[in-house]
Amino acid sequence: EIYARTGDIELVKRSLPALLKEHEFWNSDIHKVNISDAQGCTRTLNRYYARWNKPRPESSTMDKASASKFTTVSEKQHFYRELASAAESGWDFSTRWMRHPPNFTTLSTTSVIPVDLNAFLLGMELNIAFFANVTGDNRTAEHFLQISDVRKEAINSVFWNANMKQWLDSWLSNTTHEKVQVWDTLHQNQNVFASNFVPLWMKPFYSDALLVSDVLKSLKTSGLLRAAGVATSLSDSGQQWDFPNGWAPLQHMLVEG
Repeated sequence: EIYARTGDIELVKRSLPALLKEHEFWNSDIHKVNISDAQGCTRTLNRYYARWNKPRPESSTMDKASASKFTTVSEKQHFYRELASAAESGWDFSTRWMRHPPNFTTLSTTSVIPVDLNAFLLGMELNIAFFANVTGDNRTAEHFLQISDVRKEAINSVFWNANMKQWLDSWLSNTTHEKVQVWDTLHQNQNVFASNFVPLWMKPFYSDALLVSDVLKSLKTSGLLRAAGVATSLSDSGQQWDFPNGWAPLQHMLVEG
């Protein structure tokens, strides 16, 4: 949007290397998950996975108190990683990341393939393609257009729920990143979160009028729409990013989408 308003080519030239580096980070080994979908096609998507197994410096006392329910060092380290990964997402904290909500000790952020993260990465890939085209790097532009198409297919294949007309987070059966995970509809988190609608913020989805109509009907009947905005979830868990709280970035994305 800034480039569209200013035509600042120097901004584009400065931004493109940073975007490429960020994209490389998210597609590194531990953040990348391969899933065999219902048709047997292998899809690659991404997850949050903090390389951290200690209390967070900004919340050390609370983290230690939460981890005190675990008995072994390895259990505590694993829990600290799940805490840090949830913080990395911005959703700290929510039942969205809990295997058995509202039990906070079942936080399993690294076992979730998040709808919104992958929508953001799709947007990043389209931005990289656009910026590369502006700078005359046609090869990079074409490459990122191709991988954005692949990601869009993966988002629809793994996340889309035709009955709910929403994109749903998918749970991993385990966190072993070397193996191909086998998709199952039972792995979809069928609880309603505002993140289920974030793909509408991306042009490949909002440009489909029929899809938009279906998703908007689903949003209207989801229970998330409230007088003051869109609630983050329907679970009144006491966590920051659950009902009745609404997160400003999500309001922005959904309104624009």
